[in-house]
Amino acid sequence: MTKQADSAALKPFEPPRRVIIPAPSYQVLTRRGEIDHERREKAIASIESLGMIPTLMGGVFEQTARFAGTDEVRARDFETALLSEDADLVMPLRGGYGMTRLLHLLDWQKIASARVPVVGFSDFTAFNLALLAMTGRYSWQGPMLMSFADPDPFMAERFRVVFGENPGPLAWEAEPALLGDMPKQFERTGTLWGGNLCLIESLLGTRWFPYEETGSGILFLEDVGEAAYRVERMLLSLLESGVLHRQRAILFGAFTNADDAVRFEGDQTLARTLGYIRSRLPGSIPMVTGLPFGHIDRKATLPVGLPATLSLDGRRARLSWRMPS
Repeated sequence: MTKQADSAALKPFEPPRRVIIPAPSYQVLTRRGEIDHERREKAIASIESLGMIPTLMGGVFEQTARFAGTDEVRARDFETALLSEDADLVMPLRGGYGMTRLLHLLDWQKIASARVPVVGFSDFTAFNLALLAMTGRYSWQGPMLMSFADPDPFMAERFRVVFGENPGPLAWEAEPALLGDMPKQFERTGTLWGGNLCLIESLLGTRWFPYEETGSGILFLEDVGEAAYRVERMLLSLLESGVLHRQRAILFGAFTNADDAVRFEGDQTLARTLGYIRSRLPGSIPMVTGLPFGHIDRKATLPVGLPATLSLDGRRARLSWRMPS
């Protein structure tokens, strides 16, 4: 069965869910640098077919260079969406870059009392972590509007968790060589957190990094378009700053195109990068690869800031978390 056929068979949300769509980062553009209304409308039609009722903030239709409006416009729209009292979810237009330019413009005292769930990934990682650091609130790493232009069935099914549904534990196959000095069967518990490696590293040393909230945590990481040596450099920043040593486990999702820069045998690869980081960490901290998350079609939706349990049986990994009552 084709992906399109699978997507057409997806069960819509019942009752319909009200989703506000701001554009805090880049605009959706054509190769000529014009707003790509056609691609955006395709994604909107897709989420409507899944039972979501979208409300688009004004910045979705604006363009300032690569951004969806000025910083002030994007921050105002985003904060208005977050403070909504009649929405079921806030989901951004797309990622790219721009969220870190907005963090100082947001009213965190008001946001701390907001209750609408929020989801996004990639550039949105900056907000996920800042929200946890500034308010203690959890949020979601998962699809954005443009992720639904051609939705993967696994992605759409796992996305239901943001509306309170329980899709069950997330399971996948891990690479045994990176697990460290762990028995064949083991379990780890801790606060699940993470997202895009580049964004996480960029927040080190700032007030937006949730140091206290992520000790003894389960960290998950992904990235796109970063060569393997650059992935290693960013991981070393987390290692030398003590972040990696404070984790109970480290999960690795997709590092899309990390090996595209490999030019010769013996050049730096993602496998070499992960092997080197493994050699620098205590064997008691497992590195678990294969997490279905990142800049890929088949991605899960994961909480940032909730207690979670990771278990492994041989190569088989399972991840679950506990929702607040």
